[in-house]
Amino acid sequence: MNIYKLRKIIDWIRSQGKLPTDEFGQILSVDDLMGWFGLTECLTRAEQLCIRKELTVMVEAELTMERLKQLEKIQSTM
Repeated sequence: MNIYKLRKIIDWIRSQGKLPTDEFGQILSVDDLMGWFGLTECLTRAEQLCIRKELTVMVEAELTMERLKQLEKIQSTM
């Protein structure tokens, strides 16, 4: 995938704020995120694979940050 196209898409997703969640507050699956952002309709299969990898990493990073915030909150109450 063209690295500039990849970066533009990822930057655009990041500009939307936090990743979308379901009704229980859980971040949507990568498949659902692809649909949410309309990426399945405008990217080739190979490009979708690249974006899926990036989304997977973004989800992991956001979940890690949430855990760190929770730990920080717990530690501040001790």
